[in-house]
Amino acid sequence: MSRELAKVADELGREKGLSRKMLGETLKEAIITAVQKKIGKYGEPEVSVDLEKGVIDILIPKEVSEEIDSRWHEISIEEAKKYKENPQLGDIIMVPTTLEALGRQAAIAAKNKLLEKIRDAEKQVIYDQFQNKVGEIVNGIVLKADRDNLVVSIGKTEAILPKRESIPADFFGRSDYVRALLLEIRVVRGWPQLILSRTHPDFLKKLFEMEIPEVYEGIIEVKGVAREPGDRAKVAVYSTNSNIDPVGACIGLKGVRINSISQELRGEKIDVIEWSPDPVKYVCNAISPAEVLLTNIFEDEETIEVVVPDDELSLAIGKKGQNVKLAAMLTGWRLDVLKESEYNEIRKARMAEQEQEFKEFDELYNLEHIEVLTPEMIAKLFDAGLDDVEKLSTSSVEEVMAALDTDEENAINIINSAIDYLQSKLSEIEDGDPFGEEDNE
Repeated sequence: MSRELAKVADELGREKGLSRKMLGETLKEAIITAVQKKIGKYGEPEVSVDLEKGVIDILIPKEVSEEIDSRWHEISIEEAKKYKENPQLGDIIMVPTTLEALGRQAAIAAKNKLLEKIRDAEKQVIYDQFQNKVGEIVNGIVLKADRDNLVVSIGKTEAILPKRESIPADFFGRSDYVRALLLEIRVVRGWPQLILSRTHPDFLKKLFEMEIPEVYEGIIEVKGVAREPGDRAKVAVYSTNSNIDPVGACIGLKGVRINSISQELRGEKIDVIEWSPDPVKYVCNAISPAEVLLTNIFEDEETIEVVVPDDELSLAIGKKGQNVKLAAMLTGWRLDVLKESEYNEIRKARMAEQEQEFKEFDELYNLEHIEVLTPEMIAKLFDAGLDDVEKLSTSSVEEVMAALDTDEENAINIINSAIDYLQSKLSEIEDGDPFGEEDNE
């Protein structure tokens, strides 16, 4: 039984990638637990394990007694003489035994404890081995495939490639080679489970690092990736080295580099564009292959308006909106793509709206509304930059005195008149009549 248990431990260790030293300690702990279960907490047994020779030595403590009430706890003087010279009553002697002698239940308990400890050790090995590989590409062999998952062998452990993390055109059978991103380590029923992905943007980014030396060496940096897995992707690249063409280097001579990556992704079309710190230029690069005529940026709405030639609108938007969608994902901006003729109409409407707003502003804030001001005084205020009622109301007394060459009392009166006017207009706006017009029935 001892040899059998040592053999089981050694074989499991090799299979799970566990060291003999750790297995020996694990088996020793399992046997001590089993022995204590058999003899109780009468004393601490001594156990030594040599997996290489398949030898397990067990010593249990027994007290030298005249009467033997328990063969597991007591030993006669005659028997004790085999293990100690001149034993005395009351002496505690370490006596050898075996798992067979302890009984089948003890052997089974030791084996179960061993399997439990090996399982715990295997968990730690998985964590130690793969914790730092999350976000990296790993290679494996398909063990089995079902409707929802692929089970992939990675070294001494297994990983799961869920269907949702597979490229739509992926088809793997048993024993097929798989390359994927280690997405995360989940704990399922107390056990670490490695989750793989071939659809995550970082999978494409890591393929660039593996296939393009300049990216691996840090000469070229992958700044962003947007994907519709298996169909199309956009990758933004950048280099601080002015002698390097980052886009050309990633595509390679006659497309050889980008084509090898595309083949790994089941023919996914990859647009490589140059990243720019200027958001407008970045968006223009991302919307390629369409030509951009002009852009308007609305930072409050996190939107960039992109105007393209009429005949390139469909090219800019792409099939089912794919091109503009990927460009928006890549740049982080909401993109509003307009054809030139449509934008011209919108521009006319905006100009008319702005003209009306200017007119309303002039109507509301015109200095002519301040009764204490003469045309000559208004002209002087304009020259001083106090060209509307709001500016006048918030100016200092010294500014008004200097602009009009007047005294302090008159300057205060003018500023107060401007404030009174604005307050009256504010009340009218709240009443729904900003220009103080009366209803004509």
